[in-house]
Formats: sequence, structure tokens, C-alpha cells
Amino acid sequence: MSVRPGKIDESPVEGEAAWVYFDPEGASKLRGDVRISQPGRTIQADDAEISTGRDNGRFTGNILLAEPGLVLAGKQADMNLAGKTAHLDSVEFVSTLLNAHGKATTIDRKENGELRFDRVEYSTCEPDHRVWYFSARKLRLDPTTGRGTVRQARLHVGGVPLVNIPYFNFPIDARRMTGLLVPRFGSTNDGGFDFAQPIYFNLAPNYDMTLTPRLLSRRGLMAESEFRYLTGEHGSGELQLAMLPSDKLYQNNDRQQASWRHRYQDGHVRAATLVNYVSDSAYFTDLGTDLSQSSATHQERTGEVEYYGSGWSVLGRVQGFQTIDPLLTDISKPYARLPQVLFRGEQPLGHDLSMRVLSEMTRFNRTVNDGSGTEVNGERWRFEPRLGYRLQRPWGFVAPELSLRQLAYRLENSPGSQPDMINNPVLSLDSGLTFERDSGRFTQTLEPRMFYIYSPYKDQSSLPNFDTATSTFSFAQLFRSSRFSGGDRIDDANQVSLGVTSRWLDKDDGHERLRASVGEVFYLRDRKVRLNATDPVASDGTSGVAGELALQLNRDWSGSADSLWTPAAQAAQVGVQLHYLPDTADRLFNIGYSYRREILSLNQKALSQASASLIHPLGGSWHFMGLMQYDLNNNVTQDSLAGLRYDACCWRVSLYRRQFLADPDNISAANQRRTAFFIEITLKGLAGISSGVNDLLSNKVFGYRQIQESFRPSFRENR
Repeated sequence: MSVRPGKIDESPVEGEAAWVYFDPEGASKLRGDVRISQPGRTIQADDAEISTGRDNGRFTGNILLAEPGLVLAGKQADMNLAGKTAHLDSVEFVSTLLNAHGKATTIDRKENGELRFDRVEYSTCEPDHRVWYFSARKLRLDPTTGRGTVRQARLHVGGVPLVNIPYFNFPIDARRMTGLLVPRFGSTNDGGFDFAQPIYFNLAPNYDMTLTPRLLSRRGLMAESEFRYLTGEHGSGELQLAMLPSDKLYQNNDRQQASWRHRYQDGHVRAATLVNYVSDSAYFTDLGTDLSQSSATHQERTGEVEYYGSGWSVLGRVQGFQTIDPLLTDISKPYARLPQVLFRGEQPLGHDLSMRVLSEMTRFNRTVNDGSGTEVNGERWRFEPRLGYRLQRPWGFVAPELSLRQLAYRLENSPGSQPDMINNPVLSLDSGLTFERDSGRFTQTLEPRMFYIYSPYKDQSSLPNFDTATSTFSFAQLFRSSRFSGGDRIDDANQVSLGVTSRWLDKDDGHERLRASVGEVFYLRDRKVRLNATDPVASDGTSGVAGELALQLNRDWSGSADSLWTPAAQAAQVGVQLHYLPDTADRLFNIGYSYRREILSLNQKALSQASASLIHPLGGSWHFMGLMQYDLNNNVTQDSLAGLRYDACCWRVSLYRRQFLADPDNISAANQRRTAFFIEITLKGLAGISSGVNDLLSNKVFGYRQIQESFRPSFRENR
């Protein structure tokens, strides 16, 4: 039944019935198929009696009252037709405020819109499949405060009463309210039973706090908190604090974690701050709820301000790190930037010409106290102007570029003399062609590409290494102007990269069904610039072959592959993945394999790993979920999870069991295998018990974020 919006107290009343007796000086009577209409309200009944002033009415027999967000059906009702007050007996109702339906002995509607129910039952299940419901002596819904209250309630599941609740309070709209949030629940082999109950505090319109007492049966009682704020002029941020005093499984030591993040943007100015602290290296593995940080070795601390204009920006940054891996020596820890000033600019010059400039001044600092190396700190200056031309046409492109790379240092505690300023010109030419042909259902392209770069050799053996590493080789690396990431090395290069890409484009929808790429670098001289003085000179004549493959079989199936080969025609790296993700968003399947050969010159460790993940319906509302990562070199499972989820119209339960290695790079470490068991119980429309396992699946399973919507409850969790 549709109801027109409007103000009831300002709206005229229209009535109709099979038989009407109108008394201008007394009550009027209506009999048979009575219908009273107002904008904002419709009333149907068998019989009705309207008062002398036409303000009040009594309705009997098959009553149906419809207002925006509420439909009531009862046997008898007394209503004020000029306002919102009403009283109904023996009522059934459907409420979008609760996303629920139910019945009550009586319902009273107050002038402010408040609803009061006596002897009520309600549920968010489908009426014909009511798996759970609440029965309560009193229920009150107050739209002015956005809250509902229940007194003397009992939860029934499958017709069996389970829990008696004397009183509870819950939200009925999207307003933030102080109260209990969804608990976290589970157990681990090293922590025992794990239960956390978040308590939300709506302190003000622009800041709030969540305090979470947490019990770990084998470790002790822990406290976690999050404070969020929003300022009108100075940005927004979050502050997180956590502490477990006297951890019973960690030599009774206190364990803490803190994080502060702040963001600001106004006009052409952007600022950000990130400060992290953790008490020990095992904190995230033992106690963390962010599964992606379980193998973290550093905690970043950064503050930065950036001003940007049209085509240029200047960034000021200070950055440091807390190293939490006790096995790292001082010489292996990252440098702090105290500070860094970085300017970037790009300006089109017309006629396909453009100029780019990068200028950086950074002070690097690191303390070495353990004798693991020589402490070298100081400032680094970089200046890189570039002049480029790009001719882009349907048949391809040509892009020559000329640049200058300038590098200088002022060092402290340097073992030798100060390095000289290096000025190195770099000339490059990037070009490609595009050919197309009709291949039946597909348009096939052939896209050859050639990239040439020349840069003379300058001795850099005396230069420090503050932030530079050798880039991981891949097909994309064939067409980059440097084999290093960072600013402490300037390439010596005289090389040609040749590659070719072919695509199969579906004529019906334009989608790329297949893309295959292969290429190789041909070196015209040895590469004498090395990252470390002890590294050998690279003298191979070629890079070896690099290839990529991307496949979209149809809307459901896709796959990808990549491979790298050494100049001696040995596989250096191979990866293969296959994905199944249908439009129904109720299942997925992923399988993959990764291989890497040990290459000492690239600091590449050997790897042979298989992975698989699956979400599949079992019938009815049951789903199986699982993932696995298996180390084939060491014959050990690095991570595995198996679980069942039952998702009904109004409730959901999930059971998971996970086993993983706390340190996958050190499989011989004692007591590092962890086992965890999670339970999630949710009654849609009410709070539930949650383990946060969705974060794990989102990080580990390709496609999980896409299908997560299909499992999401039909209500919003208020916070």
C-alpha cells in the first residue's frame, strides 16, 4: 500500500464507505469497506465512528493503518485524525525502522511519532520462515532520539527460548549512538579463548571513541581504544592505543601498541602525519587484529606537507622508522629522512614538447652502535631536468628524451674523501607501432616496441647507499630508464630493449580477451655501476627473455602468467594464476603457482609456492570457504583456512579454522605454527559475534571483495 507524503495535522480528511450516516451535531458512522485518506496516512476498516469535531475516530474490524515506514493491522483502533496519536489492539506490524515485522497486544502512537508496544514479538526473518524472534514485555521506538528500548525480553531460536535479557537499547536509524558494537570472538593455540567487546561512545558530532576490553584466557586482560576526530580547519585523524599488562606468555612483560594518523587538505596545501609504535616484534602475530601486519619489521613515523600548483608541487617530509625485528643489525636498518624537500614540475612547451624537473635535498641519518658496519650520514642533492618530445598517432608513437642527472653529497663520518658531484647526460628513444587485422570474431593487434637508452659511465664506488635498491626485473622493466630504485646511483647504459605485444579484442563488446607480451634487453656494453662495491660487474650481453600473458576467457574465467629467463635460458621466475568469479557473486575459485630461482646478484631467494582459494555453495544457504598457501621447497603449509558459513534471510553463522606460520621465512623457528578458531554469529537487525575474518579473506583471496556484498547483512551497523 502506498502512502502519499504530507503533514497529517495540516491535511484534509477524505472518507468513503459502503454506507455512511452523517450527523452534523454528533458522531458520524461508516459501515462496510471504510477508507479514510490523508497525505501521510491511510486507514481501512470494516466500520468506523467519527467524532463530532471530526478529530477523533474509532475503527473496528480488519483495520489496516499505513504510514511512511510503518504498516499496522489490528482488530480495534482509536485515532486522532488531526494528529499522530493512535491506540490499536491485537496488532500485527511491519516496520522499516526495525527492518522487522511482528505482533503485539497493544500499540500506542504518541504525538511525537514514538511507538510503544505491549507484549510484543518481532523478527527480521521472512514471515513464513521465522528462524528467530524476540518476545518482550515492552518495546519503545523513538524517532526523535533514533533509539529503541526493550524490557523483559527473551530471544527464541527455532522456537526454543535461549536468552533472557532484562533490558537493552539499540539504534533504529543511521545516527551514531553510544552503545555496544559487534563483539570479536575466537581462540588460538598460543592465546587461548579470545573475546573482545567494543563499546562505542558518541562524544560529540565531530569526535568519538571506541573502547574495547579484550580477554585472552592464557595471556590476561587487554584494553584497546580508538579515538576519531574531525576539525573544521585542521583536518581529521585517528588515535589508536592498546595495552596488555603482564602478558603471562611473554615473561610477564607489558605489551603496547599505538598509532596516530592525521590528514589535512585545504586549497593547494596537503598535510599528513603517521606515527606508529609497538612494544615488540611479536606483537602483531600474538595480539594484532590487523592480519596484514603479522610479518611487519618496521613501524613508520612520517610527517609531511605538500604545496602544489598547476603542473608543479613541493613536498617537505620528515620520516623515521621503529625497527621491531630483533635480528636486523644496525647497518641493515633503514635511514631516517630528517628532512626531505622534493620539488616536481612539468610544463608543456607546445608542438608535442614538454619539460619535467625533479629536484631533491634530503638529509639521511642512521645510528650504528653494534659494530655491524661504518656509520655514514649526510645530505644528498639530486637534480634531474628532462626535455621530451612525443609524437602520438593511430599507427604508433615516437618519444625521444634528453635529460641531465646530477648527484652530490655532503657526508659525515665518511671513511674516505667527499665524493665529487656527478653530472651525467641521458639520451633515450622510445617508439612503437600498432598493426591491426580482422580475425573473425576478434580484432588482433601486433604492437612492436623499441627502447634505446644511452648514459656514459661515471665511477660511483665511493657513493653511499641511503635508499637505493636494484629494481625487480619484469616485462615492464624493459622500457624503464633505470635499473635502480632510489636516488644513489646513475645508470651507465648503452642498450636496446625490443618487445612485442599482441591483443585479441572482442568485436562485440570491445573487451580484451587475450594479451601476450615478450621482450628482451640487448646490452651493448658491460654495466660497471654497481649497488655495492663487492657486487660483480654485469657483463651478460642480454637480460634474458621476459614475458606476460593475460587471458579473459569469458565473464567468469580469467587467468594470467608471467615468466623471466636468464641469459643462459634458465627459468628465473614463473607465475601462473587462474581465476573463476561468476556474475552470481556466490562462489569463486583461484589457483596459482609461483617459482623463483635463487640469484645472489639480485638478492633473490628461491621460492616454489602453490596457492588455492575457494568459496562454493553446498546447497541451501551453506557455503564452504577455504584457502591454502603451500611451500613446495620445504614441504610445509604456510597458511591454511577452512570454514563453513550458513546465510539465511535473517541470521548467519560462520565457523573457521586457520593454521599459519608466524615467520614464513624461518620455518625452523620454534613454536611459530599458530592455530586459530573463529566463530561469527549474526542476527540481521541485531548485533552479533564477529572474528574479523573478513579482513583475512579480503587480503588473501582474489575476488573476495566483489562477492562480499552478497554476504552482507541487510542492515547497517550503527556506530
